[in-house]
Amino acid sequence: MVNKSNRDRGQQAGEFVEVLGDTVYGKDLIFSIIGSAFLGLGGFLLGKQIFPIFAAENMINSYSLLTGIAGLVIALIINSFLFKPKRKLIEEKGTAGQVKEIFDDYQLDLDQERKAIRDNPAIMKEMKEQGIYEMFFPRKGD
Repeated sequence: MVNKSNRDRGQQAGEFVEVLGDTVYGKDLIFSIIGSAFLGLGGFLLGKQIFPIFAAENMINSYSLLTGIAGLVIALIINSFLFKPKRKLIEEKGTAGQVKEIFDDYQLDLDQERKAIRDNPAIMKEMKEQGIYEMFFPRKGD
């Protein structure tokens, strides 16, 4: 899989930030945080002003929290439209040779993995359904 985000947007590598194991464009992250905080807090404060008019005294805080959460959901929807994923992933079908190479790189025992797969019919069935069984158990001619 290939990540072309830096090249496609013409961005410098320093403009990206790693957050929770994902790489994001810093400017988009800042705008997203500010917008979410504004809509979430705005919804909460709006609820604090509106609900005393018609809600019971003990329910004002609860309803205000709900309007704050509604503001955050709106922010989520807006952010998902404004900030599209920047990566382009190109998937290729794996081969038995690539699986062996990966196992060798990570110093794992491929034969032990194959035995574990053979010993568990549920895993074997799922691998066949997903189309990855042949990567671990290539046919004789492959």
